[in-house]
Amino acid sequence: MKDLLYYCPDCRGKLVDTGQNLRCANEHEFPFITDTKVPVLACQDDNVNEYTTAEAAQRHDNALNWLFATFGGDEATLRLNLIDKLRLNKGDDVLITGVGAGNDLPLLAKMLGSEGSIVAVDYSKQMLISAVERSDTIYGLADQHIEFAVCDATSLPFAANAFDAAYHFGGLNLFSSIAKGISEMDRVVKEGGRVVFCDEGLAPWVKDTEVGKMLINNNPLYVFDAPLKHIPVEARDVNLSWEVNNCFYVIDYTVANAPQPIDFDVPHVGLRGGTIRTRYFGNLEGVDPKLKEQIYSEAPKRGVSRVELIEKLLKDGLQCN
Repeated sequence: MKDLLYYCPDCRGKLVDTGQNLRCANEHEFPFITDTKVPVLACQDDNVNEYTTAEAAQRHDNALNWLFATFGGDEATLRLNLIDKLRLNKGDDVLITGVGAGNDLPLLAKMLGSEGSIVAVDYSKQMLISAVERSDTIYGLADQHIEFAVCDATSLPFAANAFDAAYHFGGLNLFSSIAKGISEMDRVVKEGGRVVFCDEGLAPWVKDTEVGKMLINNNPLYVFDAPLKHIPVEARDVNLSWEVNNCFYVIDYTVANAPQPIDFDVPHVGLRGGTIRTRYFGNLEGVDPKLKEQIYSEAPKRGVSRVELIEKLLKDGLQCN
């Protein structure tokens, strides 16, 4: 990404490349991986799981091989189906949070063209190093504009509205906060851009079957539900689907910065009357049930809704006082 700016995850100040590291005005410093210009802004501790060891990339490959041997299909088709949901154009700037060993990089590069750019981050330094190495030696992307960084996806070191799309494949269930991870992807994508993320999680109609119980017994992450409750309320065109024999949920949506265009003040036609706003904010203290019934029966006699009658009686009463 041209002129990509990093921001301090500690104070949100702009980071400057000193030649030795990235540093903000508050003197927070972040090193580069040895012999690279890949910054380490936050990273997972070594050897805490299979993806933070020296053999992380190989274990990642083994897991994918097992996945497709077990469930059928092929990796390229799955990844293309997911990336298609980003609705990319040539020249777009895309963020991958959780790049892993970089398997999506060649597919994204082909869609974006030489004028597009990719920012690829991961919380595992070991996985990120593998992605950097493979992008050149295996994927042949030396001429593609790709920026790499080790950082926490729940506190992305980028400005708001910096990207045309954000993408995450696997690992979301292990975030320290899934809500923050989704919120951060949404924050850094421009209005009208796309967010796509997926992870292990059985479809509801599978989970309580014997097949579902066998799968969860084998991999406890399959018990996770699709985190629909964490999608921003402003999101548009939200879709939920499942891939890999209904074992991986996929959520995609279009980013919006304004509330949904709902007119809360359109009056209801009918006995009750009122609007969405008045029905929600206009609740009063309890009244005698007999008085309530009187109002309900009187309103149609006067040819008005119950809300109109109550409001008139209240206004008349207040004016008298």
